[in-house]
Amino acid sequence: MSSRDRRRFFLLFAILMALLFAGGVTGYVLDFRHQKVCVGGKNPLAQSTDELGQVTYLCPGGVTVTQGLVP
Repeated sequence: MSSRDRRRFFLLFAILMALLFAGGVTGYVLDFRHQKVCVGGKNPLAQSTDELGQVTYLCPGGVTVTQGLVP
């Protein structure tokens, strides 16, 4: 493989990785931007960190949830 072919390969590979990254970020933003932590789309009353370092939220009604886990 010549140096020109190697350069072309790495350039195409970098472009592909950039496109995949941009697609992943776009997919995340479009999928998760409207999700709320608390039931009914209400805002949490308080936020804290548990023993494992995960962020926990106190929702109205006394329900405690971690992000991504809606009761």
